[in-house]
Amino acid sequence: MKCPEHRVKYRVVKTMYEQHGVILKDVKALRCPVDGEELFTVEQAEAIRQRIAIVSPHLKLKRKITRAGGKPSIYLPIELVKQANLKIGQMVAVYLADKNKIVIEAAD
Repeated sequence: MKCPEHRVKYRVVKTMYEQHGVILKDVKALRCPVDGEELFTVEQAEAIRQRIAIVSPHLKLKRKITRAGGKPSIYLPIELVKQANLKIGQMVAVYLADKNKIVIEAAD
């Protein structure tokens, strides 16, 4: 498939995709090598929809920020920790993805 604007062949890449607070890693997309614009084929979009349907219900949890040891704390249900393939005592990376979103993921 070619980029209609630059008339060059799109490259198949893996990218991150976010929808309604759900972030998917390693999502296949097409990227224009000239300007970096990304798009999804119908098949890729369907694969994204299916992945979001699998994880979305499990990630829509509301939690109250409490205090533990005088610092802000959030309780994570063990089911959520297991689904994220994390373990108690494991190091995680915590960062602010944007103004209203905190991300917790396994530390590399």
